[in-house]
Amino acid sequence: MGTIKVNLAMERETLLLTLYTRALDSCSNNPILGDKKAMEIAQQLDSNFKKLKIPTKESFGGAIRAKYLDVWTKEFLVEYSDATVLELGCGLDSRMERVCPPKSVRWFDLDFPDVIELRRHFFSDREGYCMIGSSLTDPFWLNEIPSNRPVIIIADGVLPFLTENDVKHLFVRLTRHFQSGQIAFNGYTRFASRMLKYHPSIKAIGGIAPSNPGFDDPREPEKWSPHLKLIESQSIVGSPYIAETPWTYRFLCGVMNSTPSLKKEGGWMLRYRFSH
Repeated sequence: MGTIKVNLAMERETLLLTLYTRALDSCSNNPILGDKKAMEIAQQLDSNFKKLKIPTKESFGGAIRAKYLDVWTKEFLVEYSDATVLELGCGLDSRMERVCPPKSVRWFDLDFPDVIELRRHFFSDREGYCMIGSSLTDPFWLNEIPSNRPVIIIADGVLPFLTENDVKHLFVRLTRHFQSGQIAFNGYTRFASRMLKYHPSIKAIGGIAPSNPGFDDPREPEKWSPHLKLIESQSIVGSPYIAETPWTYRFLCGVMNSTPSLKKEGGWMLRYRFSH
């Protein structure tokens, strides 16, 4: 246990879940993400991660989600080397260091002010990189981000904790502010969203119930903005990265992947494009 205090509102502590899943993955014999920075950060925090009760299999799911978002970001930056990257609910993620973008890229990480204050113990603003402390539902933070470049917008694990209307309004603001780009995030079905509050790790941090009911059709977000079009939908349990996990997890995912009613409950990684 480290010395840096974690004084966050209860719902913000979900960032510890994603941090520790990446840290656990980095310690595995065959890591999917290999994020050594996550373990370095975890070791410096004055937090008892054992209380989070993260099942071993959860570290694989978290690493797979992050891997997809890393890969999609890299692909976007190959096509648009002077793009803007915007991560919503960045927490303590070191995605920028993993992606290693060209110097021509502008990267913005957004989260609540108290989260950004904690984040500044480990990361610093510099040329091409800026952290913004704000609620996602505040309509004014977008004014800090220039809109004249293609953008990829990333959200890992944050959207379930916004209401459905807040997510819809957020996507409308994003697709109006930027001229073109992509939005990538992890999605949950309505059933999976309802079950999140029973997850042992969510219960361990106070049982914060997700606000968003989720959706059963990955094309549902296309209704939120006339500019959004689905370009990729990947099932977590059907991911090729499952091959890197222990046989017990591979077996579980194999059963779910071969059962249509269960396959979608494992969650999706979703990518959309938009342009005016």
